[in-house]
Amino acid sequence: MLPGEADSATLIPLMESILDSFESLNRLSGSEEAERSVDILIEQLRAIGLVPVRESCPLWLSDPVMGSLTIPDFPGWQGKAKTRSFSASCPAGIQGELFYDTRSLQAVADNSMAAWASSVRGKIVIADQAFEEYVQRLCQAGALGLVHIWGSAEEALHEETVGPVWGTPVPDDLALYPSIPVISVNYQQGHILLEWLAQQKRPVTAVIRTELNQHVARCSMPVVDIPGESDEFVLLSSHYDSWHEGVTDNATGNALCLAVAAHFHRLQPQLKRGLRIAWWPGHSNARYGGSTWYADRYRQVLQQRCVAHLNVDSPGCKGATEVVVNASGAEGLSFLNRAIRNITGNDARRITPLGKGGDQSFWGCGIPLHFAFREEPALRTSQSPGSGGGWWWHTEADTRDKVESAVLWRDCQIHIGWLHELLVEAALPVDPSHYLTQLLEELENLQSVLDPQFDLVLIKECLLTLRQQIAPLAGSKEEQHQKVVKQAVALWHRARYSSTDDFHYDGSYRGGAWPGLQILRDHKLETTSPQTFLMLTTQYYRQRDRAVSLLQASLDLISQSEEG
Repeated sequence: MLPGEADSATLIPLMESILDSFESLNRLSGSEEAERSVDILIEQLRAIGLVPVRESCPLWLSDPVMGSLTIPDFPGWQGKAKTRSFSASCPAGIQGELFYDTRSLQAVADNSMAAWASSVRGKIVIADQAFEEYVQRLCQAGALGLVHIWGSAEEALHEETVGPVWGTPVPDDLALYPSIPVISVNYQQGHILLEWLAQQKRPVTAVIRTELNQHVARCSMPVVDIPGESDEFVLLSSHYDSWHEGVTDNATGNALCLAVAAHFHRLQPQLKRGLRIAWWPGHSNARYGGSTWYADRYRQVLQQRCVAHLNVDSPGCKGATEVVVNASGAEGLSFLNRAIRNITGNDARRITPLGKGGDQSFWGCGIPLHFAFREEPALRTSQSPGSGGGWWWHTEADTRDKVESAVLWRDCQIHIGWLHELLVEAALPVDPSHYLTQLLEELENLQSVLDPQFDLVLIKECLLTLRQQIAPLAGSKEEQHQKVVKQAVALWHRARYSSTDDFHYDGSYRGGAWPGLQILRDHKLETTSPQTFLMLTTQYYRQRDRAVSLLQASLDLISQSEEG
């Protein structure tokens, strides 16, 4: 076996043992079985020879208990329903007239918003989506409740959340939580309901019932360090909590991280940088509460020492033949593809920017590299965004038979390949020029859908200047130049991925590049009221100048480096 090569005889049985232990556990954060899974992880880490720390973090949890839809005039409809985490809990029921919002997937112009709000006010709305932003809009309009029809044909009902707050809320966040019950039904039952509703000559009344357990609980978080020569480290993470057994979301990720820990513990004498591995609670029923808690408690350590965050979510899924990477943009494409090509013989199917999810709670922590492995089937048949595109995502059917051992071993080797370069090579695989080109393209795309008054030329000029100024530093082996590049990239991340300060978090929705400016999309002067356009204009100036300020700060760093 070559130095650094993954030892299948040791690592595969280690991963299998975690899957054996986890497959019977329903690991919702705050539950006894979730804590039992932490016991198992810690026992395994100690058996390897590592010394894990068991952090304890209080999280605000929202556990769905029950959801139902009753239609007195349609007793033959027997559709099952689930409620969503952070939906309003209404066990006594909410009664109202059913209304199908045919425009739920369309943007509503400001001058049409009042008419849309009037159509949903006082109604139980049936819709083809239940994203957080839409739920917020329904609450503001005075709707009574939401019935979401899942968009692909699987019969299974998926657990999900409508929580708009990232992590644990601060007091001002409380007003953002939905005031209406939200349930989902599957595609078949939803369309039976719509067909019947279209035939009725008079309004139809229905009753939604939901029950949720919203509470604060202490949740464990196992963390282990494998030190390197320097005090820099790479953060590898996976959430251990799950909906139901959640074997592919995310017991496979937990198993992979344990195998990685065993591999690099053996190679510790070779490591230039350390490896820190964290298993997060609160991913599902606390809206990334665990990773956010960690960022809040360890911000200074992350700012000063962490050079990369690599998140592991749902590897090893049955039928997930295609490798995809979600990356911040600062990572060198050759680096990302090299580990994939070494194992599969091919490059990633695609490399795309990170979205809202995956415990990406660290944009304000100064970390230059953020990326995550994803996988999917050759042909998608489900809207499921996780579990490798499998229809079983977030359902009771996410069981051991959905794991494909060969795929999990493939994925484990790819992660080991990435981490070996990050931990052993002196220079980080940062490509600032590529990132700036991507930022310019994203800015142009955003500009194309904005009103002409929202001119982004000042941001563009900063990016063009940066691309010119960073060129001499890109690829430099000089330690000071590498440090400046890392600091500059971290500032660009704040502009590209967040719209707030380093100590708060954007909502869990409205993603895309330059999120503080995304709210301006498709709002034209001629279709927007004076009041709304004034508010949008204020948003424009503040977010434009925030971006310019961050980019200018990175220019100042580069200039100081050149002078030095």
